[in-house]
Amino acid sequence: MDEFVKTVRPVILIVLMFAMMFVLGCEQANSLNTEYGTLFGPRGSDSLNGTKYFSELFEAQGATVNRSSVIDPNLDQYDTLVWFPDNNSPPSDKAVRRLSDWLGSGYRRTLIYVAGGNRTTEDYLRAAIEKVPMDQKEEYLRRISEEMISDEKTDAGGRQIWFPSDSTECEWYEVTERRIGTQKVVSGKLLPSGKTYPDMELDFAYEVQPRKKWEPEVLLQAGDEALVYKLGNRATRDNQSELILVSQGSILLNYSLVDEDKQALAAALVRRCETRRGVLFLESGSDGIEVRESVVSNHSNWSWIAQPPLCYIVPHVLFLGVLFCFAYFPIFGRPKRVKPRNTSTFRNHINATAELLSRSNQPNRAVNTIRDYQRAVASDANRNKTD
Repeated sequence: MDEFVKTVRPVILIVLMFAMMFVLGCEQANSLNTEYGTLFGPRGSDSLNGTKYFSELFEAQGATVNRSSVIDPNLDQYDTLVWFPDNNSPPSDKAVRRLSDWLGSGYRRTLIYVAGGNRTTEDYLRAAIEKVPMDQKEEYLRRISEEMISDEKTDAGGRQIWFPSDSTECEWYEVTERRIGTQKVVSGKLLPSGKTYPDMELDFAYEVQPRKKWEPEVLLQAGDEALVYKLGNRATRDNQSELILVSQGSILLNYSLVDEDKQALAAALVRRCETRRGVLFLESGSDGIEVRESVVSNHSNWSWIAQPPLCYIVPHVLFLGVLFCFAYFPIFGRPKRVKPRNTSTFRNHINATAELLSRSNQPNRAVNTIRDYQRAVASDANRNKTD
């Protein structure tokens, strides 16, 4: 019987999978989840451009993975930081100084910083357009065109047009120009000796130039184009810490890691990191990331309520407390449970009549009623004697 169950269960799962595909049809291009650089949550774990699969490579090494949307003193609890900024501009000077201090103040710390916002949406659309029905191909072509021009505004010379408020350089590196082209041969020190990937296609959007004072060392390259750098200064060398600058972050996103070769590149990067005290993924939007000098942003006496996990627990406790008050302390009081009385006891009727007469505030009426009762009883007694 057990063997039968083991055989039938996979068949049932396969049938259900194809039934769902038949009912739901192919996924529409405009409904794709393409949120960039997110780890957890309904919009991050299944996104083409999410980092969930990359985090699972750390978990496979026994590491504990967490996320944060701010840079604060909690960073000191971790050995490795991973940051996929959703912005083509370099990070702010404040963020760079804080992370550089973090690298220099601990032992064997690693910061993986993915420069630029390279995405895998276009790669997915080009691969999927061959498999979608004809009535959906136009929508996929439109989405491919949008991906090509959405964040790639360039001048006639092919250089990136930055907004006036955007910076193209920081203490770690500078972004010099837009680059178009595909490199296929991937090699470098990050891989085992003599190992290369000659058939890997990578599209480069920006040229990232590390600062010479950080003594850049190329760990991975595609053709003549550097793909992964190791940066370090005197403080990080003394502590055996390092900043890993990735100029082509799309190789680490969810969709790319479906490919076994790119999985191997990502795994080689993970093995280089110390993970005993955990890994923290930083998540930031297009406006950058907030840098705090304290763990709490509000220093009032009640600021602890806004910190996890209390920020999730307190609202539920308050809601249950309101329900408790409505249930046990109603406006007109709780109804009393009165023990039912025996209606066949004549004494109870007399007591009830006396109570009603006492409430009338008419003593004469009460006295007359009693006298009438006494006369009636006396006349009944005399009649019974005569009979």
